[in-house]
Amino acid sequence: MKIAIVGGKLQGTEAVYLASACGFESILIDANPSVQAGAMADRFVCGDIVKREEQVINALKEADFVLPANENDQVLEAVCAICEEEGLKLAFDMDAYRISQSKIRSDKLIHEAGIPAPQYYPHGKAPYVIKPSGESGSAGVRYAATAEEAERFLAENEDSDHWIIQEYLEGPSYSIEVIGTPQAGYRTYTITQIHMDDVYDCCKVTAPCDITDSQKAEFAQIGKELAELVNLHGIMDVEVIDDGEALKVLEIDARIPSQTPIAVLYSSGMNLLSELADVTVYGDFQSVQQDEGRFSVYEHYRREDGQVVQEGEHMMSAARPLSIWADLFGSKVAISDYSENTADFRGIFVNWADSLEELEEIRCHVRTELGL
Repeated sequence: MKIAIVGGKLQGTEAVYLASACGFESILIDANPSVQAGAMADRFVCGDIVKREEQVINALKEADFVLPANENDQVLEAVCAICEEEGLKLAFDMDAYRISQSKIRSDKLIHEAGIPAPQYYPHGKAPYVIKPSGESGSAGVRYAATAEEAERFLAENEDSDHWIIQEYLEGPSYSIEVIGTPQAGYRTYTITQIHMDDVYDCCKVTAPCDITDSQKAEFAQIGKELAELVNLHGIMDVEVIDDGEALKVLEIDARIPSQTPIAVLYSSGMNLLSELADVTVYGDFQSVQQDEGRFSVYEHYRREDGQVVQEGEHMMSAARPLSIWADLFGSKVAISDYSENTADFRGIFVNWADSLEELEEIRCHVRTELGL
C-alpha cells in the first residue's frame, strides 16, 4: 500500500510513523524543504499543492490513497479538489471537518443532541475557559477566573463572535478515535488519557485509562453518536472531561490526530492508519479488532541551554527535521531531532510494557538518562 501524506508537521509526523509501522510506503508532500517529517518518509516531495506543481500532482496520482495531515484551509481545499478531479481515494471528510473546525457549530450540534458538555457563559459557574472557535487543541486558549473577566474579554474584543466562553471544568481528560463510514459502520478504539502542561497543551498521553467499564462503553457510544451526527466518512477524535458528574465533550476534530494514535498502537496493537486505509481503499474494515492490553505512554521532552523540560506538543513545531530512534536515552521509540553534534534537541518518547509498574520503571530510566 502506498500513501501520499500532505503536510509534514505534527499530524504528518504521526501519519508517517504509523505508515512505517504497518508497512505502507509513504510519500510526504510539503512546501517546506525542512519540514519536521521530511526525513522520516520513504520519499519526500517538496512542492506547493495549492499551486498544483507538477511533481506534487504526480506524487498524489502515484499513491493508493491520499491523507491530508494539516489544518491549512487552502491546502485542504486544494487536496480535495485535485482528488475529485483525478478520481483519487481521499482519507478525509471535508464536510465533517468543517463542522468540527468551528467550535460554535460543533458545540451547537452536541448540545442539540443532548450530549453532556460544558455550559456556555453566562451559564455555569466561574472560572471560565475562553477558546477561539476555529482552532483545535490548546491554540489560543485563555483563562477567566471570574464572570467579570469573561465579560471584560467580550467587551474588549470586536471579534468576540469568533470566541466561545465555557465553564472551566476540573478532572481528567480522555480521548477516543472513531473511524468509519455510514456504510461500513463505525469503530472506536482504546481510550487515552490526555495530560496537560501549564498552558493547556498536551504533554503526555497514556493508555489504557483508569475508568469503569460503563464509562468506557458510554464514551464509545458518544463517539459513534457524534460520528453519525456529522455523517463521518473517515476519522475523528473526541475529547471529554470527567468532572465527577459525567463525561462531558470538550471538542471533536474530524482529521488525523497527533499523539494519541501512537499511544493506541502500542497499547492495543491497532494501527489507526491501517484502519483508515481499509475504509478508504476497500470501503470496509479488513481486520478484526483487538486489544493487547499493554500500558503505553507518549510524551515530549526538550533540552535547551542544558536544561531538560517536559512540555506540550507545541514545542515540536520548532524542531529540526526528525528521525526515528530506538533506545535513545533508553526509550523504546523516540522521534527526535537529536544529534550527537548538537546539544539541544526536541523529541517524542514512546514506551510500553505489560504492566503499569514495568512501564513506570522504563519511564524513570528514560527521565534519569535525560537528566531529569
